[in-house]
Amino acid sequence: MAGTLLGLIFGAIPGLTATLAVVILIPLTYSLDTVSGVAMLIGAYMGGISGGFVAAIMLNMPGTPSSITTTFDGFPLAQQGKAGKALGVGNTSNLVGSFIGWVFLLCLAPLLSKVALSFSAFEYTVALIFGFTAVIALSGESPMKGLIAALLGLTLTLVGYDTLTGMPRATFGIGMLRGGISYMAVMIGVYVIAEVFTQVEEIVKTFIVPKQEIHHIHMTLQEFKESIPNFIRSGLIGTFIGILPGIGGAFANFVTYDQAKKASKDPDSFGKGNIQGIVASETGNNAVIGGALIPFISLGIPGDVVTAALLGGLMIQGINPGPLFAQEHPDVVYVIYNAVLLSAVLCFVFMQLIGIRLFPKALRIPKYVLLPVVLIMALVGTYNMNFSVNDVWFAVIFGAVGYLMDKAKVPKSPMVIAMILGTNFETYLRTALTISNGSVIPFFTRPACIVLDCIIVATLAVPVIMKRRKRNKVVQEAA
Repeated sequence: MAGTLLGLIFGAIPGLTATLAVVILIPLTYSLDTVSGVAMLIGAYMGGISGGFVAAIMLNMPGTPSSITTTFDGFPLAQQGKAGKALGVGNTSNLVGSFIGWVFLLCLAPLLSKVALSFSAFEYTVALIFGFTAVIALSGESPMKGLIAALLGLTLTLVGYDTLTGMPRATFGIGMLRGGISYMAVMIGVYVIAEVFTQVEEIVKTFIVPKQEIHHIHMTLQEFKESIPNFIRSGLIGTFIGILPGIGGAFANFVTYDQAKKASKDPDSFGKGNIQGIVASETGNNAVIGGALIPFISLGIPGDVVTAALLGGLMIQGINPGPLFAQEHPDVVYVIYNAVLLSAVLCFVFMQLIGIRLFPKALRIPKYVLLPVVLIMALVGTYNMNFSVNDVWFAVIFGAVGYLMDKAKVPKSPMVIAMILGTNFETYLRTALTISNGSVIPFFTRPACIVLDCIIVATLAVPVIMKRRKRNKVVQEAA
């Protein structure tokens, strides 16, 4: 309960993340027994990921990178006076996504870990290219601006030390660029600090969202039934992405949102307050937790940054996860299984009974009080990621960049996607081309690559076909 509560608070505050919650709690587990310590860390992990939707909906500022796409439909709903509905949908989606990830963690950990390990650099490269296809869908009415933003993000990942040779590049002799540009600093800058600048510009409005009664916080039975395909699709995508080491929830929520939009009968309503956008984002990012714990338990390989911190917490307790982890420490494995499920239920109960009613009131304070607090917490959170002052400067700089991008109506999501995926994409691509002596043929001949190639073609073709059918239908009706 303590870990879950702290995680929810950290997730709800822009700039503070699940990773930071886990890292802060690790010293507190020194005096606890292994079972209690692991349970607390799992609770902080679950709570940190789950709590991110609160600020995303109420402030248009994602509490965690995993909730970026929740802002697309959550904040418009809050502006329409439907914050209660948006928060309730997000909370239910968190529970469903966590449960789907937990089922896979419990039942299919050994099998899915073997599948993920069978992926080589070729499969990882194609999988990440699939992620880049989301750029087209998230670019709004101007795909060209989206591609420009994505190229800017990819360019930013090239700054700093070369991941394979260790040589500095694109630093122009500037010392602060040698360590590279953290995507977390950029994310906090373009989403949180840029939003602070925008709200300051509209300071004549005392509050960010209009006053509203928090009601209808439960999904109706009809809404739940209509969301079942979205729940299942997003949960499966999130779980599988979680299994792939180093990709994580920030990638999953873009892919699940993109696929939900493509599968929708009314894709134009996405970004304007469609609850299915919240369902996709929050189900996917919580399903990632179960997926990320599968290689963690089976092989001792962290699935994302948070499980890497969890690995450190276990090692402090004298436990070294690896292929024999389940055999040597079955009690700890059972604790992880049970803590994931229990924490998911606690997150839902805390938010449904207290958080959904409390957080909106806490966040509905005058801008001249709220914005300085958010700005300070964002900068503190940025510093605490790597304990780097340079990251703070990058956050401020990209806050200004994000503000200008908003003015020019250039989508920010493609830039963030490209930065999140860019480093891994470069590493896998260069490794694959080294193995194949520069040949691209394996990307189209290996079985898993062929499947992924077909999925990429399908996801690119479906929106074009749907748009053409819609245009033809309009022409026929006009005739």
